[in-house]
Amino acid sequence: MTLVILHKLPCIRSLAMNSLAHCVACLLVLFWGVNVAQASDKRPNVLMLCIDDLNDWTGFLGGHPAVQTPHMDKLAGQGRVFSNAHCAVPVCSSSRISVMSGLAATTHGSYELGPSYETIAKLEEVPTLHRFFHDNGYHTITGGKVLHHGFRGRLASSIDRNLQDRSGGPRPKKPLNLPDGWSKAWDWGAFPEKDEDMFDMQIATKAASVLQEDFDRPFFMSVGFFRPHVPLHVPPKWFAMYDEESLALPNNPLTDLDDVPANFLSINKFAAAPTHAAVVETGSQRSMTQAYLASISFVDQCVGIVLEGLAKSKHADNTIVVLWSDHGFHLGEKQHWAKRTLWEESTRVPFLIAGPGIEPGTACKEAVSLVDIFPTLIELCKLPKNSRLEGISLVPQLNNPEARREQPAITSSYFGNHSIRSRDWRLIVYRDGSEELYDHRRDPDEFNNLAGQPAFQTIRNELAQYIPRSATPEVKQRSELPQQ
Repeated sequence: MTLVILHKLPCIRSLAMNSLAHCVACLLVLFWGVNVAQASDKRPNVLMLCIDDLNDWTGFLGGHPAVQTPHMDKLAGQGRVFSNAHCAVPVCSSSRISVMSGLAATTHGSYELGPSYETIAKLEEVPTLHRFFHDNGYHTITGGKVLHHGFRGRLASSIDRNLQDRSGGPRPKKPLNLPDGWSKAWDWGAFPEKDEDMFDMQIATKAASVLQEDFDRPFFMSVGFFRPHVPLHVPPKWFAMYDEESLALPNNPLTDLDDVPANFLSINKFAAAPTHAAVVETGSQRSMTQAYLASISFVDQCVGIVLEGLAKSKHADNTIVVLWSDHGFHLGEKQHWAKRTLWEESTRVPFLIAGPGIEPGTACKEAVSLVDIFPTLIELCKLPKNSRLEGISLVPQLNNPEARREQPAITSSYFGNHSIRSRDWRLIVYRDGSEELYDHRRDPDEFNNLAGQPAFQTIRNELAQYIPRSATPEVKQRSELPQQ
């Protein structure tokens, strides 16, 4: 009927057809516009894997001859390893605050376990990495230990989806191997029986599942694993991978500290770790070393689960993977256990980036810092520049591992103490003016302190120009007791 009327009334027919055509056109534009918007948003996804207290004991860094980390090693072979990477602060919360803010401790003022990100005055107007990506159109997902205190308060709105808050795993009702007088955090042993009871394994499985989903915009997913943080509890099968009696122990000459200033060890007041003398006296070094290695292999399996989930997803070809540890860890080197020092074992961290456009190959030996993660991801994802950031993009080194870099890696531990690490050298300057200087080409274990020797004054002065001159005073500890 309508067609007949339109045929007999050409003016009306013309008007109706034009209106119909306009409506159809609008609908086509609407749907076509949505599809074009979705199709044109080819910015890469980001998968960030954060590991707690992992030193260079990985296969791709060669830190221990017995270590088994097949999944991290495979990822390392697919991207660029930064084999001379260092944390900004060698303790959990402060290091993570530096990564998430892109600022050094000398700017934000957190040098120790203390206030959370959202309570630090210097960070009131500083967006976290997650907030920056969220505000630039990314779907933000997190789970496990990423920020030490989590994304709470004003930070919560930067997270679109929280997979899991808890990290680590259950603890036995009674200590398994803890010597008398030691902090309860320093127990170790085979517990629980099954991998699936570990919180790290649960978050890995959850993240792998979420990666199978569809997203209407690029995602930024961060997954934080607690092991190999103490207490060193993982299921028995991971301990079975390492023979306690045959494990190599770190080279640790008794004379190593003879040329080292004593002041820094005396201010390590929050270190609940046992002394090396106590570890040796209780006959614990081998079993604790076994527990640390077992914990590393366990977390490597967790990393593998997430990476397998990514590989099976439709996002595999458009996702940048970043893996890093918040700081290193001593297992007796320089008669020290745990972190909080400015020596290599405490500042050096595993750090690698893989993904679209990143050609695998030679590791980059230039000294880099974890505060470089923020600007690097901004450039890789083509986001607006963030003028607040103090790190330097690593895209030149992703393109060419031999690309030179002038800026050294700067690490601060407690207020007024700093390490300047270049490609070949480390200068440590303490608050009282004492110093250490090491040539890593000839002395990778930092046994021979060259500070004060005239022959090395020129290199000392070159490095000293990077010592922070005006550092923000320490943000004081909150009222609760510090956590490991």
